[in-house]
Amino acid sequence: MNILSITQLNNLIKRTIDREYLLKNVYVSGTIINAKRHSSGHVYFTLKDEESSIDVTMWSSTVQSKGLANSFQNGLLVTIKASVNFYNKMGRLNLIATDMQVGSKSPLQLEFDALQRELAALGYFDDAHKQPIPVLSSCIGIVTSPTGAVIHDILHISEHRNPLMQFKLFSVPVQGSTAGPIIAKGIEAADKDPDVDVIIVGRGGGSMEDLWCFNDRVVIEAIYNSSTPIISAVGHETDYTLADYAADIRGATPSHAAEIAVLPLATLQQNLQQKFDYIQYVMSQTLQQKRIELSTIFNRRLGFPALQLIHKQNSLLQSYKEKMQTLTSQRLQQEKYKLSLITQELSLQNPLHLMVKGYSKIEKEGNVVKSVQYLAKGDSFSISLSDGSIHAVVEEVLPNGSITEKL
Repeated sequence: MNILSITQLNNLIKRTIDREYLLKNVYVSGTIINAKRHSSGHVYFTLKDEESSIDVTMWSSTVQSKGLANSFQNGLLVTIKASVNFYNKMGRLNLIATDMQVGSKSPLQLEFDALQRELAALGYFDDAHKQPIPVLSSCIGIVTSPTGAVIHDILHISEHRNPLMQFKLFSVPVQGSTAGPIIAKGIEAADKDPDVDVIIVGRGGGSMEDLWCFNDRVVIEAIYNSSTPIISAVGHETDYTLADYAADIRGATPSHAAEIAVLPLATLQQNLQQKFDYIQYVMSQTLQQKRIELSTIFNRRLGFPALQLIHKQNSLLQSYKEKMQTLTSQRLQQEKYKLSLITQELSLQNPLHLMVKGYSKIEKEGNVVKSVQYLAKGDSFSISLSDGSIHAVVEEVLPNGSITEKL
């Protein structure tokens, strides 16, 4: 088994196409859609028939040499001369046009253009009338066929983005000459449903004839008159109907419409976290600011007066302290003086003071001898003088009267 890489496969396809002579000079007829002119002068468009489409490029040199600068209009039937080209790096096939013959627009395209001009003049497509799509819907109304791929694609995308989303299907036919009024009634029913937050109107791809019911005037009027926001999802990305112009927003495909209508839960959680963080930040900043303002008010109305009162009380306390110290010092000096007088008086009465003047103290067995009557011959006694003491023995007692008697 020969397994090819993507590069090998694409190179093989390109070599095969390049070798095929018939693909270098082909004539192809179709209707122009999605015509775009680049600033370089190159023109890019798509050729479409009832079943298929293919991308086409015409280089600016060809546009100028063939005089086709004003020939690229959506809806024109044209026949181009081109070569088939394959871009192997991207795996894309397109046509490189070398000439183009312009035909007339199809009857349906002419009718489409006329109705588009009429409704545009009446304001049905004005941006000022369009409503914003709810960021967070709880229920989506789907106006489409119950058997088509549209409902499956929408439910599949929604399941991955938000499995909690609810849906209501308003079943309508999406093809045929009688489908337009029924689609309009489906839109009106979805608009009246109080549970529906946003409406998706659509169907799968098809030819211009298949999609024609979405160009019906009653459908456009129902979309315009709806008070509930509407997302159109008609056909493929290259298909445009008047419903797309009237809707509040166009989904390129039903899956794209579901992506517009259904906000992923992860995004919702992230948004809520960001808002929570922002609220916390604002609250923190507000509280800090209020603290500063309160501190300023306190300092101005309470703090400064309180500090002044404290300073005044401190000054008064210091004054009292100094007065107390002065009174205490004065009282201490007075007491010191009194103590000095008492000391002097005690000093005068101290026996030692008398001894210094020549007096002495006589003691017998620790008792002071105040009279010769306390002594007898042979008694031991002691005599205390100012510079020492004498121990003696009585040899003779000579009473001679008391001093007081002599005085």
